[in-house]
Parts: sequence; C-alpha cells; structure tokens
Amino acid sequence: MSVEPPGPVAAGTVRAATTLTLWAAAWQGGASADDVLDAIDDPDHRAGARAATATVAEITGLPGPGSASAGTAALLPLLRSGGAPELLLPRPGDLRGLPPGGAAAVAGLDSGAAVRLPDSGLLLIPGAGQWRIFDGPTGHGPAAGGTTPLDIPVAHDVLDEAMTRATRLLTALDVARGSDQAREQVRRIMLLEAVHTPPGTPSAASNLLATSISLHALLTVAAGQETAAVTSGQVARVDDALRPLVDAVAQARRAAVATAVRALTRTDGRAMPRRSVPRR
Repeated sequence: MSVEPPGPVAAGTVRAATTLTLWAAAWQGGASADDVLDAIDDPDHRAGARAATATVAEITGLPGPGSASAGTAALLPLLRSGGAPELLLPRPGDLRGLPPGGAAAVAGLDSGAAVRLPDSGLLLIPGAGQWRIFDGPTGHGPAAGGTTPLDIPVAHDVLDEAMTRATRLLTALDVARGSDQAREQVRRIMLLEAVHTPPGTPSAASNLLATSISLHALLTVAAGQETAAVTSGQVARVDDALRPLVDAVAQARRAAVATAVRALTRTDGRAMPRRSVPRR
C-alpha cells in the first residue's frame, strides 16, 4: 500500500507535539511549571532544546547550532509568551502553517509535527530526541502562516464520512478481520501514542483526541498488512479510500487540540499567577 500514516518515529513526534501544545496552553492558563515539565519531558525528547539558527539563538537565548542543548525548562519562557499554541501536522502535499521552503519546512516534514507560537512566530519541531526552534511569521490565521482547525462537530462529520468511505475496503485487510496479531499491534500503538491531557481539558476534546489516536493506530497497522487487492488498480482503490481517512484523522487531532487550547488558556480576566521555573 502506498498510503502510509506516520511511522514509529513520526508517531513519537506527533505525540510529543500534541503534548507540548496542550501543556503550553495549560502553562499559560495557570498550571505549575513542575506539572508542565513532568508532562512534556517525553522519554523520546529529553535531550532538551536548541535554536536551529544563530538568529533564533540570539532571539530566544537558547544555544545555537553546534552547542549543547538546553534543558526542557528553557522552553517555558517561550511557551509562556508565545501566544495560544497551534499544533501542525505537516505531510507531503500539505505544509500549511510552515514557512514555504527552507529548513523549517524540511524539518517539519521529516518530523510530521510542529508547534507554532503565533505571537512570537516561533516553530518548535521535535526530532532526533530534542526540540529545534525555528523562526517564522507572527500573527494568527492563514495570512500569517497559521491554519484554522475544524470545530469538533465538523471534525466528527469529516471523520464519519471518511470512515464510511473506507470501511468497505478496510474489511479486506487482515486488521479489519480482527487477527490476534493485528489487534495486539493496534493496542501497543494506542498505548505508546496515549497523551496525558491537562486538567480542565474539555471532555469533547479528550474523546475526539482518543478517537484520532485509535484510528491512527488502526491505520498504522493496516498500512503494514497484506490486503486482498492483487492488481495495481485494486491497490490504488484501497489507497484512494484510506487517503481521506488519514487526512480526517489528522484534522480530528488538530480540532481536539485547538478546542482544548481555547479552554486551557482562559483565565476569566484574572491576572496570571507568577510561576517559578525550576532548574533542570
């Protein structure tokens, strides 16, 4: 099959970027620094953070190329002042939210995930066990390089439609027939991809995120299964059915995260509490 959802490496980066986006919003909304760091210190991304260029290093105070990475705590000031974070899920043919061309687009495509901070224009891209920080345009919306995630009801509709279109062909896959090996693979991926959401995350967002993670696991396993399609035309039809579902799963994740970010960053007009940043 030629349509492939993110593989194991990208899966870890998507989880890391999802977690960072949610907890950056929680940090802005009053969560403690310790809770945020406990959440974002992903086992695969504990090497810390580094500016991708000397210019970004000067802007952020982070170590630049060729220097040892800073600890994860160095991200907290950037997350605190960067504005409502946005999860990006770039893939071939869809680089929305990334500056056109250049190193950030390449890194984002390799990673399959990025976190955009609209007020500062910074892009945080996970990969190779660390966060690399790139510069980008500031502001909100498509004109500033951002994107507009779907509302949760619309995301559900898109997901349901894609599932309906894909169901008939997915039944031709071993995973759809419920083989024990495939079921165990799906279960393992779901556990690896599970995201620790902050307190205050709306249940609708948590539920949609869980659904997107489950379907991502199913698609990952399905992509590696032998199918009943034996001709190139049949394989192409399977790909055509799965492609909208891959896109719908990504849109559902972004919709869930965007809804959570809006809720988590609300402070009801109260002054933001001061937070100490622990040394790590």
